[in-house]
Amino acid sequence: MNTPRATFPGRLCRLRRAFTIVEVLVAVGITAALAGFIVVIVGNVSGFWARTSGRLSAEAQGRFILDQITVDLQSALYRDDGKTWLAATILANTNNTFGLWNTTGTTSSALKPANAAGSQQGTAIGPLADARFGIGGTWLRFFTTKRGAGTTVAPAPVAVGYQIVRRASSGNEARSTDRRYLLHRTEVLPATTFSTGYDLALAAYNPTRNTAAVGNAAEIRCPTINSVIGENVVDFGVRLYVRDAAAVDGLRRVFPANNNALNYTARTPSSVTGAADPFPEVLDVMVRVLTDEGARVLAGYEASPQRVTAQTGRTVQQFWWDIVLANSQVFTRRIVINAQPL
Repeated sequence: MNTPRATFPGRLCRLRRAFTIVEVLVAVGITAALAGFIVVIVGNVSGFWARTSGRLSAEAQGRFILDQITVDLQSALYRDDGKTWLAATILANTNNTFGLWNTTGTTSSALKPANAAGSQQGTAIGPLADARFGIGGTWLRFFTTKRGAGTTVAPAPVAVGYQIVRRASSGNEARSTDRRYLLHRTEVLPATTFSTGYDLALAAYNPTRNTAAVGNAAEIRCPTINSVIGENVVDFGVRLYVRDAAAVDGLRRVFPANNNALNYTARTPSSVTGAADPFPEVLDVMVRVLTDEGARVLAGYEASPQRVTAQTGRTVQQFWWDIVLANSQVFTRRIVINAQPL
């Protein structure tokens, strides 16, 4: 009689086949290669997204700023009374705002360079996109018509000003460590503009200390944080023209006429014969905006500048512009000023 062969656990164990060391190593290698490939793809996509979103952010800001100044200038006002109705000043230093320009936590030599390093050079020559307008950009101010919030609100003349200030973007200078180049658009209240007077040369618009509050005349010179219309704006400048049939393109530039002309005050309209400082009829505006990544790189450099002179032959100031030129976008627009007598 045949009896069934007994099956023992040991035999079952011997029948099972395990992975060899070679197979394990191959599997680990393939997995590591795939993981590295995925990491590279994710990193590239993330970097591309960051660069793209940074450019889109800069473009959105550039368009918004140009649209706003276009509306303001196309509603500009003047009176032929010899007073200052428009003024443009290329700021060669940071003193205009009486301490609002904040340098805390930075190496001062690594901040935006003064004129000696090229910030003012090229304002009057070459393409506008390549021009540089002072350490604080151009301080532009003029009178325009305020558009009412509703159809029943009549437009009222107001003084407005545009200016770059490097400060804490949150407005809390004492606590914030995030300081950026901010473009301000200040607007004096209609009643305050009327009571102060229509003359930008008046002391109220040019205080000797910071007495600014939202909507008052001193804010034209010392803008409050509420007036910011653009972040990471490292340069802002204008070129002013009047119509002249004798000029090559029919326009004669009145500011800046050369790289030493840092201030212009328009007291009379261009139609006045022999006017030395006519009210401009056409304006070219330029705004340079850092990308988001560029703003981070520049902030890190300003806080702890690299020793670039020995490595690249560039000065600290030149390297500031190297960073900016590689990480910013320039936006320009020509605006026809349809100014009407007030």
